Amino acid sequence: MAGKRLAHAVHVEHPVTGERTLLLPGAEVPAGLAAQITNPDAWEPDPDGGTEPEPAPDDAGPAKPARARKAPPAE
Repeated sequence: MAGKRLAHAVHVEHPVTGERTLLLPGAEVPAGLAAQITNPDAWEPDPDGGTEPEPAPDDAGPAKPARARKAPPAE
């Protein structure tokens, strides 16, 4: 599968080296870097109509905290 293509220039930080990188419009972006690009307008439209890259499997977002429950009234 080919990487997603950018519609606009984007600055990202390499996940391993920490080096700042400029990705130019039309560049195919590897999945590791694509996960850092969260603005959907940065991407060229997909032929099937979508514009966002698929999220990385480990990028599910923050977990929703559990609701606190009240203790039953004391008798």
